Amino acid sequence: MGVLHFAGLGKSPGAVTSGLSYLKQEVSLSFEDGDIIEGVVIFTSEEVASGKEEAFPTEHNEYMQRTVHKAWTKGKTNAVEIVVEFLRDASGNIEIYLVTLDVNDFSQCFEAVAKAILRFHPPGKVGKHIWANLTGGTNVLNTALIQTAYLSGLIPKLYYTFVANLRQDGKYLQPFSRDEKEFDYREIYVLPTTFDERYRYLLEELKGLDPDAWMTKEELLNRLKGKSSLFAELRVGDFTRNYLNVWPGIQRKGSRATGQENAVRLSNEGQKLLDLLKLPWFEALLKRSTLTTEQRESIAEGLNIQKL
Repeated sequence: MGVLHFAGLGKSPGAVTSGLSYLKQEVSLSFEDGDIIEGVVIFTSEEVASGKEEAFPTEHNEYMQRTVHKAWTKGKTNAVEIVVEFLRDASGNIEIYLVTLDVNDFSQCFEAVAKAILRFHPPGKVGKHIWANLTGGTNVLNTALIQTAYLSGLIPKLYYTFVANLRQDGKYLQPFSRDEKEFDYREIYVLPTTFDERYRYLLEELKGLDPDAWMTKEELLNRLKGKSSLFAELRVGDFTRNYLNVWPGIQRKGSRATGQENAVRLSNEGQKLLDLLKLPWFEALLKRSTLTTEQRESIAEGLNIQKL
């Protein structure tokens, strides 16, 4: 079993290909878990995929040199096509998938990345090794990749390529220098996090209030203690400082100056977050439990993915 790479793509094909080229040339021989590049899942916008947004000028250079290796990129303007042709040439008949989405909508990016993970590595089952390239794409898409990696525990490695002078060297499809001040491949190791279920209990309890009602912090904590042992040892002061004042989605009444800061209720943001926590794909991402084939197919519905 090899590695499936998730990568965002904008107008710079080299943002996707440079890291993959580095891994193939520098790491593949010592990699013991199959092919270092078994497949690639490209996340990009409809505009980039269709070629409406043209790629920046691109050159297929010699590995670790600025010398042009092949001239096939001349005149090509579709970034996806350039990446696919490079990968086919460098790695043979690997699996390549394309996911199109609004790369500036975090909710859509988060859902698409999560569903892609659940498709290729269903919780509780032996799936593909997945690494994520954070070099290309938008900040919004890369934030979704990072958040999904930490929540799911199914992406053990994030990586990116550093290019000091993008204006001059961003055009290259492969690493162009061994000088780390000019080009470097860098990794971020992911330490899986655990979702704090107290947050779900808290939002659910506040949701039970009438829309215009408020609940004191003491009453809220007492109710939560009656529903879960997770709150058993908490005191009101710690509950306020470490949870109510930190977690999003909680609206506080008044201020200390008016003496009304003791009451809370669910905000509109809190309702949206609670709705998110109840989505099947989000629950599957958190629980990391075994999915049946039917559940897996149902959760993956709506993912705009195609095999190239």
